[in-house]
Amino acid sequence: MNEVLEYFQKIITTPFAKDITVYGYEFNYQHHLITSPIFYLFDELNIIENIAPLSNENRDGRIREKKYIVIHDTGDTTSYRDAKYWSNVVKTEDYENKPYKASFQYVVSNKGIYHNIPDDEIAYHAGDSTKYDYALYDTGILAAPKMDIDIKDGYYYINNQNTMIKAPSADKILTKKDFNDNGILVVIKNGTYHIGETYFNETYQKIANRGGNNNGIGIEMCINEGENIYLNYQILAKLCAQLMDQNHLEIKDILPHHYFSGKDCPMTMRKNQLWEHFLKLVEVEYQVLTLKKAGYIITLEPISTNITKQGLLKDLNSEIRFIIKTKKDNVIDSYEYHIKNTSC
Repeated sequence: MNEVLEYFQKIITTPFAKDITVYGYEFNYQHHLITSPIFYLFDELNIIENIAPLSNENRDGRIREKKYIVIHDTGDTTSYRDAKYWSNVVKTEDYENKPYKASFQYVVSNKGIYHNIPDDEIAYHAGDSTKYDYALYDTGILAAPKMDIDIKDGYYYINNQNTMIKAPSADKILTKKDFNDNGILVVIKNGTYHIGETYFNETYQKIANRGGNNNGIGIEMCINEGENIYLNYQILAKLCAQLMDQNHLEIKDILPHHYFSGKDCPMTMRKNQLWEHFLKLVEVEYQVLTLKKAGYIITLEPISTNITKQGLLKDLNSEIRFIIKTKKDNVIDSYEYHIKNTSC
């Protein structure tokens, strides 16, 4: 058994079904989500170029190094507002006869991925303005096995030591309880803690991080009624893995819109506790991409009728059987996988 088949043998798990609420600003709806046992989508990315013209107000044009991939959902449950619809909204700057000044690099749906703004340019999606690039400030505090960040007297403290770096100000006394759910950027560099650029978002009443617009690749995921939401998570994960590879990023660099503004976005993923599951999909997609770059061609052949050649499940009413085949240097290998005891 080669390294690809061994890897899949380690990660394949019993899938589950979950009835989720999809949250939209027009209406919410219920959706029956069925996960994949493989965490990998056996399909290629379908990226449709629909780049907004440089004359647009929502295409900034300035080039910036990318430090993040910023995940959103459209918040739009109306059935016709799919990826093509939102991509054209960005391109035309017209949202049903109203000006549209936001922008994002990609929008993902079952029908494909639309590419709206070049990856290396600034886009207007994260809510943290474009005045600040990604930056790190040395606290001078030596790194320790554990790290706790707090605010005291208007300054950030790490492990009860004053960093001398001012925290954002507001019309109230801010504490660590005002941090966004994903926290404040703190990294270890040259043995000391460094803090990123932060601000207080008045709209969402949260301390958030800069760098989303300028240094993030913004991706919107469609949640409109009629979409297979889990398939969108898998397509999104595959796109993230490709962007990680192209921009030398890591899993920790994939962050929700919430991190940069405090907004509850991507709301459906967050409220249904699926963020960590999504990151696992990205991790698997990235590892398989690495194996494919080593020369492997990888395919799935269904045996049971409840799984597709993409690796998607139709139901959980019976056992799941499939074969994964690999080809490298004209050497073909395969293994049959069998998952028992599945149920709705």
